[in-house]
Amino acid sequence: MLILSSEAIEKAAPPHLWTDVMELALKASADKDYFTPDRMHVEMDGNTLLVMPSVGPDMFTTKLVSVFPGNAELGEPVIHGTVLLNEGRTGEAVALLNGAKLTAMRTAAVASVGVRHLTDPLIHSIGVIGAGAQGRHIAWLAAHERDIERIYVYDRSIKMVQEFLNFMTERLPNVEVAICEDEQQLVKNSEVIITATTSEIPVLPNLEDMLLGKTIISVGSYKPNMRELPESLFRLIDQVWIDADHGRKESGDLIFPLENKWIEANQIRHIVDLIESPQEISFRETRLFKTVGQGLFDLFAAKLVYERARLDGIGYSVNV
Repeated sequence: MLILSSEAIEKAAPPHLWTDVMELALKASADKDYFTPDRMHVEMDGNTLLVMPSVGPDMFTTKLVSVFPGNAELGEPVIHGTVLLNEGRTGEAVALLNGAKLTAMRTAAVASVGVRHLTDPLIHSIGVIGAGAQGRHIAWLAAHERDIERIYVYDRSIKMVQEFLNFMTERLPNVEVAICEDEQQLVKNSEVIITATTSEIPVLPNLEDMLLGKTIISVGSYKPNMRELPESLFRLIDQVWIDADHGRKESGDLIFPLENKWIEANQIRHIVDLIESPQEISFRETRLFKTVGQGLFDLFAAKLVYERARLDGIGYSVNV
């Protein structure tokens, strides 16, 4: 079995290939050869264990995530995760992967599919609200989809902003990173806006004139009480493109607009519709891609890393 660390996962494949594979995963989400059951929750004295399997025709994965809120007081990560990849024919475990890194990479690649299909090919700037691990990885992969010259970033944590700068300096040394004083400065200057927060109130300004013509990639809100998007945005769009149907019931950025009649259910469409049948849309229009993720993405990501690692001799092989 291969043990694949965070470093090994990042080294396994270039950014464009990650996005290519997640586009294939999105297309496979309706394929009956793939099955992703609802995730299982196990509560343990205020802590949570999440078990998330996904089964394909040749391999299957199980993601195990532990959420221990008290870790924050200990200076430890609140969330830990691992992904186990098994051979479908025999059930043999063939790889154990760092779950946090795999999730960051596949989520960034799915967001980059939105950049690939919803943005003007001539854009040169993106903005990221939320400079944490997810925001950093999205900015990195998204910058490979267009000729990006400048990345704007805003986060209330100075520490997170500094880590964002260090991350980008190492991976995108030729791209300028500009630190913004607030969300409005970022929105004003960015052609594509990526939101990667756990906020319960909108992080974008509720001003139509500032949002007009922008492409918004919303990643952070994955629970009903979380919202990143303001009412004004929904007055500017014809469709909300999504990556998974269960997001309608899980994300506050879909639940709240539907309940308040800002959008109708038929305006929410899977991004595969756009991938397979590109529409003639003016690049002046405002676009929105809301991602929530699904276990199938972990399966495709784990297979990508495992297959590339075997070819390139990456990771540690152990007998179990």
